[in-house]
Amino acid sequence: MNSESVVELRNYEKSQLKQVSVISGISPNAMRRVFGGWILFAALVGIIVSVAPDLDSQFIGLTLFVLVAFTVVMFWQSRISEGWPAIICDDEYIGVVRDPVLREYVCVKKSIITDAQPSLIKPNKKAVEMSLDTSALSETDTAILKQAVWPREDKLIGLAHFKRREEACESVMWCVNHNTKAVRSVPAHRVPT
Repeated sequence: MNSESVVELRNYEKSQLKQVSVISGISPNAMRRVFGGWILFAALVGIIVSVAPDLDSQFIGLTLFVLVAFTVVMFWQSRISEGWPAIICDDEYIGVVRDPVLREYVCVKKSIITDAQPSLIKPNKKAVEMSLDTSALSETDTAILKQAVWPREDKLIGLAHFKRREEACESVMWCVNHNTKAVRSVPAHRVPT
């Protein structure tokens, strides 16, 4: 058993999350596209309501107010700069979100991940189940693994958001076998041979 810890709880700052590779979850680019689509939709609805004949000015004002208020709330809550990553690759670690609001991740060294398999968390959540080399885990590491959202002593489980589970598993294993900087330049759905 190693004395060096191979499992960590990490809190990330916004700027740090911009530097990691998002394997699963909503990337900042996807959040920007969604927010941009909403802005376009709100602008079109605002224009149509404003120029429509025979509408009461109170109705027009209320509609525009609701669109602007909802846009402000979306912008305030949307985390456009960081997205909502579920599984990340950060240098020598693979992390699974534990608390998205605090940006807290259970991270394991890539060297102890032996396999990644598609999984299903009851009742119907698509997930990636990463098997870990138990001989490399200390009691402290096991205790940290038990703090995960879906605790296991020999596995790390993360959700496969907006991606097929098989593709997320391939991306995890590709990240395990290659350096992180290369992962950022390869599309997540392609796994080089």
